[in-house]
Parts: sequence; C-alpha cells; structure tokens
Amino acid sequence: MVQQEIEQWLEQFELQSLFHEQTCAQMIIHRLKSGETLIQSGDQLNMLYVLVEGKLKISMTLPNGRSLLLRFCYPVSMIGDVELVNKELANCTVEAVSEATLIAVPHRVLQEREMNNPTFLVYLLDQVCHKLNTISLSASVNLLTSVESRFASYLLSISQNQPYLHFKRGELETTKLTEIAELLGTSYRHLNRVMKKFIEQGLIERQYSGIVLRDLQGLEELSNGNLYR
Repeated sequence: MVQQEIEQWLEQFELQSLFHEQTCAQMIIHRLKSGETLIQSGDQLNMLYVLVEGKLKISMTLPNGRSLLLRFCYPVSMIGDVELVNKELANCTVEAVSEATLIAVPHRVLQEREMNNPTFLVYLLDQVCHKLNTISLSASVNLLTSVESRFASYLLSISQNQPYLHFKRGELETTKLTEIAELLGTSYRHLNRVMKKFIEQGLIERQYSGIVLRDLQGLEELSNGNLYR
C-alpha cells in the first residue's frame, strides 16, 4: 500500500523520471501534524524529503537565539537537498504549518545511485537555485521593509488563498504572537500595535480561534507583492 501511494505521488508530480527503480523501492512516506517539527537546526540529516502535500515553514536561528522566517514550502519541494550535497548539519528549522505528507529517501541511497544521474542532478540544481532566490528575497523583505509590510506578507503567505487562518485554543495570545514577532524580526509590542492597526483599517478581523483576512487586496498592496515562498 505504501509503495502504491508513493508511485501515485511520483506520477502526480511527474517525478518518476528523476529516480532509478531501485531508489524508488527504498522510499518511505513521512507524515507530519500541524506544528510538528521535521528538522531542527543542527540536526544531522540522513534523508532527502520531497513535500507532496501540505505546507512547511522554514526558519533560521540567529546567534542571539532568535528565529527569523525564511520561507514557506509548498508541493513539490525538496528538503535536505543542500545537506545531501555539502554533508553539513542542518542550519534551518523546518516545521509543518498544516498536516503534511513527504516522500523520504535515504541520502546513502541517493549517493550510491543518483549522483551521476543527470536528470536528478538538474532537478536538484533547480531546487537549490529556487531556494537561493527565495531566501535572498526574504532577507531583503526582513531588512528593508516595514513591519506592516512584513506582517501582511506573512499573513498572505501562510493563508495560501484561504481567508480564514485557524489557530489552536490560545495560540493568538502572547506566546504565539511573540513567536511570529521573532520570525518577522520585531518585538511583540510592535506586532501587537500593527495587528490593532490592521483591525482598525478593516484589513483583518481577530476572532477567538483565528484571524479572518477581510481585505486581501489591501494586504497585497501593503506586502508590495513580496511573499515568503
């Protein structure tokens, strides 16, 4: 059953041609619940993951202990590709924003069978280039734009075209907002002021268990088209 599911995912995203049959036979399915961590900064990675369902958040821990949001990942995205090549420890934390499904294959198998496979290597290079571009954009957003713009970008990125953002009981209180503030490179107080400003402007509505995005166009204008993707 697992192998059949893997074959279906590979076919859906046209990934069959990337791997040899022997490699596909070594693949497994990895599932994450919302909020579950896949990779912690400093981990030794032994697997390459291919996100085929759901959404992941990528953040980096700075020397002062604070986190900085880099990007969100959507299907189809590779996780652990850089570590496959450079064999270094992970320098980012990867967390599921929603329930997620990933195909996982051991680095050892890829190193034995795919590192001389031009089709796989071209796809791997494309994935790495995309990450460099998006992380460069995220760095520019975090350094050069206002907190209002960053928060609008964050809301649009995490919503994935869904106007209602659901949070678990209590997540919109101090702990969750502090986490979001750190990801956006600001303080809890500043983010709270921005959120109140957005509510007053009719951009969002804060409910007990979530946030409703009331004015997507207004948020898009504030974000200047910059998304963490």
